Amino acid sequence: MTLKKLAWVAALGVSVVLLAVQLVLVNRTNPPSLGTLAAPPQIDATLKRACYDCHSNETRWPWYSRVAPLSWFIVHDVTLGRKEVNFSEWGIYYSATRRRKLEWMGRALREENMPPWSYRLSHPGGRLTEADRAALQRWIESALATPSTENK
Repeated sequence: MTLKKLAWVAALGVSVVLLAVQLVLVNRTNPPSLGTLAAPPQIDATLKRACYDCHSNETRWPWYSRVAPLSWFIVHDVTLGRKEVNFSEWGIYYSATRRRKLEWMGRALREENMPPWSYRLSHPGGRLTEADRAALQRWIESALATPSTENK
């Protein structure tokens, strides 16, 4: 078999595999909100811009989230993000859970782990400026310093 023919067969094989994996569907869902986070307008806008795609039930699913194998990774990341913190379920969290989630958010901000580089790469508007980080950090510290009046 010639090198040219081998390359053609390999390309055909890769194409068949890429087409076949499109048949493995993933579930891209946006369940109903169960009580959203009440935050000041600036904080709310920052969270919606940089966090909500993975940490809420208001995910904006880009076109490439329908293309395997990217779809698998995106759905996996959103599922994990929602488990860690889901702003669309903030209203049903117990106050101790909210506190833990706020502490996690503060740690992620300080360590600059959020939003992850892969998200920032494909969503340049999702990047947090130093001013965004400082405002979020102040809001988190204020929320943590405020004693909860809820029975939850």
